[in-house]
Amino acid sequence: MDSLPIWMGVTIALIYGTVVGSFLNVCIYRIPAEESIVFPPSHCPKCNKKLQTLDLIPLLSFLLLGRKCRYCGTPISWRYFTVELITGLLFVATYLRYGFGIDFFVYVLFISALLIAFFVDLDQFIIPDQVVIFGLVLGVAKDIAHIIAGDAHLLHVPSSLSEGGLPMLPSVAGAVVCAGVFYMIAYIGYFVFRPRGKAAEGEEEEEYGGALGGGDVNLAAAIGAVLGIMPSLVSFFIAVIVGSVVGVAYLVMKSRADKKGVPWRTEIPFGPHMVTGALAMILISPQLGALWGAWVRLITRS
Repeated sequence: MDSLPIWMGVTIALIYGTVVGSFLNVCIYRIPAEESIVFPPSHCPKCNKKLQTLDLIPLLSFLLLGRKCRYCGTPISWRYFTVELITGLLFVATYLRYGFGIDFFVYVLFISALLIAFFVDLDQFIIPDQVVIFGLVLGVAKDIAHIIAGDAHLLHVPSSLSEGGLPMLPSVAGAVVCAGVFYMIAYIGYFVFRPRGKAAEGEEEEEYGGALGGGDVNLAAAIGAVLGIMPSLVSFFIAVIVGSVVGVAYLVMKSRADKKGVPWRTEIPFGPHMVTGALAMILISPQLGALWGAWVRLITRS
């Protein structure tokens, strides 16, 4: 399929992506509600009317119907159109980066899972376990596929049990190391940012679940399994930078909107920033490497 004209590859990736994006909308809505993503079929949440084929054409149905339900006229959120469009564009970007091959199919599947994590965490402050499990399985499958294709090898972990070290899939090593790093950060952060002192009389004890959620630790494991150790650690660095900028901007805007200060321990989901970092490493890691190299040369120039 790599011999296809680029316009045809882009078209296939775009159509494939928007169709998957339509399904992701179902997952984003139903998974947090613990509903089946298969049954019942797609329907209007207001009038419960089963949607027909003409109602489910990605992007086009939303626009042609004037972003309203054809049966009851209830407005449809722009979120549905946005998810379909973003998914389609990300699939196109993945095709342009990798062509059609093992990495393309692995990464578009993982990108789909990351988008679910992005929007669910943004809305519900949770990372679905289904996303994490899917990512772990996908990472192992990617390693096995590359080993069968002859372009990947097992890692060898130093061990006294074996002179050459214990063989390990890169995905397993990535999951363990990345989860360990985030667990350590969560453990340290819990004690650094925990409430100090007792609540005043008549006030409720402040609820505190830690500086970093368990879902973020699990998502780190999934990212490590698919991307590998070093690319994942770089993606986490990007997530911290993006999260810091976005977090500060959010607090400033919220403070001005409320015309008062905001609590110093304000809850902000970190999962979307982890997703942003992972997407950056999947799609533009060579450009990021070149940018970093240029920066290092600039600041070390004598």
